[in-house]
Amino acid sequence: MGTGAVPVNRGLWTDGYFSDLAKILGGVWLRWWIQAAAAMSNMGMFVAEMSSDSFQLLGMAERGMLPEFFAQRSRYGTPLIGILFSASGVVLLSWLSFQEIVAAENFLYCFGMILEFIAFVWLRVKHPNAPRPYKIPVGTVGATLMCIPPTILICVVLALSSLKVFVVSIGAIAIGFMINPLLKHVEKKGWLKFSTSNELPDLNGTHRESDSLIQEPVLRT
Repeated sequence: MGTGAVPVNRGLWTDGYFSDLAKILGGVWLRWWIQAAAAMSNMGMFVAEMSSDSFQLLGMAERGMLPEFFAQRSRYGTPLIGILFSASGVVLLSWLSFQEIVAAENFLYCFGMILEFIAFVWLRVKHPNAPRPYKIPVGTVGATLMCIPPTILICVVLALSSLKVFVVSIGAIAIGFMINPLLKHVEKKGWLKFSTSNELPDLNGTHRESDSLIQEPVLRT
């Protein structure tokens, strides 16, 4: 729509030019309106993403994968520790440019997709009878072959990343791999408390609390 309203000049189409285009078409008021709407939209997406990440930390804490304090909620039911932890991560990324942040996010997302493909095949092998909302009827071999083409494409995308993005992303991945054995060591030493919610179902679809229930005798008449 913007390219059809004014003559196309590739040199002008840079970050922030859409608000300049609004000024050309509607005046200063439209420029301020576009900038305010863009700011509110970005703020909403940021809050939504940070909230999603914080609830992931809460869920990991409820399953004993993170220390118990990550499962703490505020009086409104929000994961307060998770929100603060996610916000601190965003602050640490502020030294990167917007393009580098997007590139690093895409790098980590692509690497995460490879891990999801591995988990998809691994669960088919280790837990074939686990309850699923749906099942892909191709077997283990078919599932493996189905994941190969997108994995190759993802590897091409990773290879095209810049050196700085590659170093930052690989560093984040290395930290992620080291956290798991570190947390297990901390749990073994008892330095932090880990707990698992009894209300969460396991891979077989049963609740853990059912194991602790005492079976009462059935009276027969």
